[in-house]
Amino acid sequence: MRLKPQDLIFAFKSMVLSLYGTMTHAAPVLRPAAAVLFTFLPLFAAPTPNPPEPPPLRAKLDYTFGQRMRFVLTLERPYPIAEAVLYYVLPDMEIPQRISLIPNSPTQTQLIYERDLRQDPLPPFAPLTFWWEIRDHEGNWRSTERQTIRYLDNRITWQTLTRDPIRLHWHTGDPGLAQSALELAHQTLERIGEPLSYRAPEPIDLFWYADPELARAAFRMAGMEIGGEVRPRWRAVILIAPADGAGLETLRRLIAHELTHVILDDLARGQPLPAWLVEGWALLNEGLPDPNLLRALQEPRLEGVSLASLCGEFPTDPLRARQAYALSWAVARYIQDQEGLRGLRRLLETYAGGISCENGVRRILGRSLARLESEAETAAQPRPLWQSTIESLGPWILLFFLLSLGPLSLAFGDRTRGDRMEGKPLRNAHRERR
Repeated sequence: MRLKPQDLIFAFKSMVLSLYGTMTHAAPVLRPAAAVLFTFLPLFAAPTPNPPEPPPLRAKLDYTFGQRMRFVLTLERPYPIAEAVLYYVLPDMEIPQRISLIPNSPTQTQLIYERDLRQDPLPPFAPLTFWWEIRDHEGNWRSTERQTIRYLDNRITWQTLTRDPIRLHWHTGDPGLAQSALELAHQTLERIGEPLSYRAPEPIDLFWYADPELARAAFRMAGMEIGGEVRPRWRAVILIAPADGAGLETLRRLIAHELTHVILDDLARGQPLPAWLVEGWALLNEGLPDPNLLRALQEPRLEGVSLASLCGEFPTDPLRARQAYALSWAVARYIQDQEGLRGLRRLLETYAGGISCENGVRRILGRSLARLESEAETAAQPRPLWQSTIESLGPWILLFFLLSLGPLSLAFGDRTRGDRMEGKPLRNAHRERR
């Protein structure tokens, strides 16, 4: 511990006072000398210097996608730092990453932490929040403002079109096509969101890759595979479709599917929802069912694919995943047919309250998951041709029958009147014979 000049003066005064009080028999000349000493001693004390004012701090981040990322802290002038701590966090992290750095010298004005993205990759398009804290030798802490950047695939140059709350990022093709895609996304958000009274709380970023291999390579750098991707809490949707008219039709399905994920996650306030409900609802919003879904419903069910198993994550095996999507679509469509959109919404609100997958279905639909699965599969099975024909032609058959009643009734009436007229002279003749 360092003693300040005032502390030394106080200690010396205390010592002298002690001697002054005990030396009652000392020579009288000491007392005036002590008084003079107390009067002039403070003049010899050096003034306490004020600690230097900490300089402003500046933090920035730069990166080469898939290669390296550098966090840089800069001081405008030298300042004695005992420790600098970097914090950064992704949306799915519960605890921020903490990196402690010790300056090499008291005159150092820049501290750098570099992350090797080849060895320690980050997921593409993730928003990353970071800040620094520094501690001086007196134990005082200071911090920078928190900043959030999105880890974009900057191997390519993105162009951006905006219509709140949608931001469309694209990198090639006709600008008019990109504008059409933006309008499509905005209309789709309104179509799906308005019946649910949904308004996006934050912007939603759509990244449109025209080259599938370019997109796959970006995710392979992070050890991930992609065929289309959405991270609702990241507010990021990755779309893969050609930059032409056919690609726009592909986007029509993709945008509807992925925006459903964002909407449902927002409405559930981050509460986990059953996977079958989310995926089934998203497939419904695509429009007409994919023929592959219908074919998958006719296949023998693979082990491990059931509605109960789809309360959590979807299977990663492609064959099982295909059947899982088909089953989810069939169940969501069955609920919509039986209960309308209100039934799906009530399920969503119930699950947002934290209820279990099984109990949510029992509370809202009054049946078990197993029974719901069985009923949905039965309803999705193709009907015999004769039954489908009768159901489709039923209204026309009824109309033909009703229209035929008129001529038949007229013909029957005419015949009855003829019989009556023919019967009258016969009865009169009988009376005459009598």
